[in-house]
Amino acid sequence: MIVSYNLLEAFISERLDEIAGHVNGGVVHFSDLPERLQKAATSDVVKVANSRVQRGGWDLASAVAFTTDVGQCLAASSGQLKLSSLTWQWTGSNMAAEDVNKMMRLFHVSSPWVTIGKLSERTGATIPDPHTTLVGLMRERNYCAHKSAHQVSNLLIRAVPHQIQVIGMGIDISISVAAHEMHIGKREFLDDSNWMSPARIKFRFIDKRGNKWAELLEDSSRATHVNINKDLLIKNAVNTARGKYQIVIVRDHARQVVDWIYPDLS
Repeated sequence: MIVSYNLLEAFISERLDEIAGHVNGGVVHFSDLPERLQKAATSDVVKVANSRVQRGGWDLASAVAFTTDVGQCLAASSGQLKLSSLTWQWTGSNMAAEDVNKMMRLFHVSSPWVTIGKLSERTGATIPDPHTTLVGLMRERNYCAHKSAHQVSNLLIRAVPHQIQVIGMGIDISISVAAHEMHIGKREFLDDSNWMSPARIKFRFIDKRGNKWAELLEDSSRATHVNINKDLLIKNAVNTARGKYQIVIVRDHARQVVDWIYPDLS
């Protein structure tokens, strides 16, 4: 339970590093950002950085590199963006459900938990109530870390990999689509705190069928392309989906999601 939850946190944290780089490579200036995001990029970053340093135990070189990077991001409060990935991260030692909600709202995701649920349902990777699921995972993780006598049922252990994948996928898809809108400086996005909703995107599936792979659009059972070469099919699907708010989803023979790609951020 501890390792599984830490994997989800590590995935989100590393993805935020990548997304921050993409956002910073765009045309938006700091002054273009909504006030709430400006606050997150300044005072909230200080809080998160302070929390990380206090939990540190780092060597001098690592501490200097960390504080230097944070300092440079804080100093860039005018002109081209240089946002720290800490803008969207959590102050506590572990990521709580409230932290996920706040992070996604900063990316202008409408009703984050509803969005995660609807996106996962459309991929066929459904879990009931993502918010309650993440709260439960966090609670079990803490019990396992701090109560030596705590026992976890085999049923829960078997369910955890699917749960963290579905939650991670929903978060990643949502913030990836939003981050690209920030990258290109779309005023419509910056001015609308509920811009990112499930209705914005469509799915393009790459499904395993026998010894071949089939590409098909959401709500269609008829393949547009079939190939024994999965990588070639994915490459072509990504190129076709680019610029269309389409997510490429790769699924195995049992329709289990094994990968997802947002072409405009890949």
